[in-house]
Amino acid sequence: MAEKSMKSFFEGIESGIEDDLPDFTFNKKLVVNVAPTGAFVYRKENPHQPITPSEIARAVIDSYKAGATMWHVHIRDDEGYPSSDPELFVRTTDMIMAECPGIITSLNVLADTTKKGVDQIKPLAEPLSKAGLKYIRTAVVPPCARKRGPMTKEMLQEIISYLQDLGIRPEFQIHHYEALMNVVNWLIRPGILKEPPIMNIILGHHGWSFSAPTTPTDWGMTYYITMKNLLPPDSIIGTTAGGHNWLPMTVVGIILGTDCVRVGMDDTLWMYPHSEEKITDCADVVRKVATITRELGREIASPQDAKEILGLKD
Repeated sequence: MAEKSMKSFFEGIESGIEDDLPDFTFNKKLVVNVAPTGAFVYRKENPHQPITPSEIARAVIDSYKAGATMWHVHIRDDEGYPSSDPELFVRTTDMIMAECPGIITSLNVLADTTKKGVDQIKPLAEPLSKAGLKYIRTAVVPPCARKRGPMTKEMLQEIISYLQDLGIRPEFQIHHYEALMNVVNWLIRPGILKEPPIMNIILGHHGWSFSAPTTPTDWGMTYYITMKNLLPPDSIIGTTAGGHNWLPMTVVGIILGTDCVRVGMDDTLWMYPHSEEKITDCADVVRKVATITRELGREIASPQDAKEILGLKD
């Protein structure tokens, strides 16, 4: 009798499972941007760091085969120091393009730190754009870089107008709240920015000390989620996490639907947050991120997908 009563009880209850609606956060492809070398990490810190144009090109080519469809450009001179020589940029990019059709070039355009505004970036941006937009599809812009001196409203507006006139898409490095609000107040509200902003949330070590820390992980997640929720609603969201905790924070970005992640040897030495194991190959990093992304049910963007996601016109 008790069994019949329990059966009747459960038969009369609807599970409600049909009301559990799907979450489409993962129904978008992820752009993987590889940074084969940076401006602040040297071989004395990681002997595997690519330095020469051929080493950098090989790192990007291998990463492209592993799933990267974009590369973040830093070039080094013969002594291993950062260079703004346009010829080196062109030579390295040509080697990459020969084996990576459609890969997107994301350039740090700072060329002359003794100048201000457009004069800082013109020595590199102008010759590369004349050589062809394949050499400079997007340009990384820090809307507030304290250690390089103040980024004034007039300087930022001048730089963005100049890049847009050349057909170069700006990528904003959002190190903190002030950088975010400078983009909103100085570019979006006055109508100077012509397209939805690419907003790269910068976490962890990134050459300067003013990026938010990522450890402990729960604090890093809280900061990331807060910054993400403050972005303009039409933002194309990038995630760049440096330092020991780059991998967990990159996965947080993937889970929360970031459009693009930047990974590699630009801002970190280590593969895992809890060990001193050095990154030996950027392609290994890209392969790991691509595998995690696919296991979570998201797809990796192709070069054409990446252009559409980032709003790049052929």
